[in-house]
Amino acid sequence: MTFFPEGTANVVIAGPGAVADLPERAWYLSEHHLVGRESGGVVLASGWADYVEPEAKHQWFETARGDGAIWLGAVIEPRRFKIPVYVHKIHGSHIHKVEDGFWSDIWYEFQSRLYVNSPRGVKYCDFRLDAAPSVEHESDPVFEGFQPYLIPVVVEKAWWFGLPEEFSWVNGQPVTKKTLYNSGDRKAMPVITIKGPGVFQLPDGVSDKVVTTPNLKVGEVVVIHTDMSVRPKSNMRTNFYGDLGGQRFLKDNAVPGRRRMDMSRLKCIGGNAASSAVFTIEPKSRRPF
Repeated sequence: MTFFPEGTANVVIAGPGAVADLPERAWYLSEHHLVGRESGGVVLASGWADYVEPEAKHQWFETARGDGAIWLGAVIEPRRFKIPVYVHKIHGSHIHKVEDGFWSDIWYEFQSRLYVNSPRGVKYCDFRLDAAPSVEHESDPVFEGFQPYLIPVVVEKAWWFGLPEEFSWVNGQPVTKKTLYNSGDRKAMPVITIKGPGVFQLPDGVSDKVVTTPNLKVGEVVVIHTDMSVRPKSNMRTNFYGDLGGQRFLKDNAVPGRRRMDMSRLKCIGGNAASSAVFTIEPKSRRPF
């Protein structure tokens, strides 16, 4: 048996651990992943199909004298779906002990992490309990040794996230034919971390434009969220944002899903061997596969 028999995925729930004063714990829900290892007592049941797409609300501009409306955009709602599981007894542990551990890791007041690992990579989302789990096919769990549940969960950040994609560069290294890959299916704007000295010319997404920084001092480190969700931060100046002189990274130049960003325009003028840049994309996808 292979790690992904017939291309299937394995699904894992990781509890919150120390942040909720709980043990660091993971629940491997896919039975085929447990070859050669004892089950933890919780497995994924059939019927899990509502995790694929998030809900959205369309925003419209309507006038009293006009027919129809003008579409302004769509707001993605928090993602809601239900996870079907079987909780069962295992060798050396009564079913109630398994239930105590599993339900301790899922609650309204903290988030747990759901991983879907497949041949295409790792995708995850952070969820919390959305309503009371329902018991499917009621039976006596002590007599039967298992209990099926349907767990309603809500995901605040509606996308499935992938492992970060990164491009690291040190002054003097070639950049010809170098790229940064967005493995998600949503557009993404990188976070850039640069270290002086020198003036950096930073590629603006998939456009042919660059954003030129002020002259960084020796040892100066700047973190730039190119989507401007967070103002640029420097460890040596108070207003790096203002020092950019009106230059901005444009959202129209975001890296499309499953596309590469050309890094050949990256330069450092007046730098030395300590000058460096790191571009990081956090991939986002509509689906976990």
